[in-house]
Amino acid sequence: MQCLRMPEPLREALGRGFLGVRVCGEESSVTNRAVELARDCVAVVAVGDYVCRSFVELGYVPAVCVVDGVTRRALVQPLVGNRFNYVYECVNPRSHICLNAVEALREAILTSTTGSKTLLLVKGEEDLLALTALVEVPDGWCVVYGIPSCGVEVVTVDIYVRFAAQKILELFEEVELEKPPELERLLRVGTT
Repeated sequence: MQCLRMPEPLREALGRGFLGVRVCGEESSVTNRAVELARDCVAVVAVGDYVCRSFVELGYVPAVCVVDGVTRRALVQPLVGNRFNYVYECVNPRSHICLNAVEALREAILTSTTGSKTLLLVKGEEDLLALTALVEVPDGWCVVYGIPSCGVEVVTVDIYVRFAAQKILELFEEVELEKPPELERLLRVGTT
């Protein structure tokens, strides 16, 4: 399985956010402000269970929600799939961005350009897929993701943001991982 591995020195820097508008504070005010900012976007990719759930609970279903069923290392109730027209699955280990996850995210974004709502369920960890989303979405879309001990960051994508995200990804190391059994099942079944 082809993947990119995040260099450990990048962990802290990426956890602070830097490409968009940081919204910090109390949970409810963070969510309200993030949704307010998102309304100015062509469409939104929300990365993380907390971000996706918060948006949906306020009545704003993002074009794409990327979740792994875990928030702050604790299992959470899965998002209800009936709010989404399509559900995709992928495998993506912690601290990696794997090709199957990139392909699933691309498909989810492409599907959403028609106005459909898509849910991407990640077996593993979804956090770094925010970087991939910054490269893959069209200009004018926003990517919203969690910032630990703060709240969220809302990034409106343009050529400069895309370039910055690509430069960060170039710092990652290419690795080949053994295919996990979950991926074999997904390759046989396909998307749902």
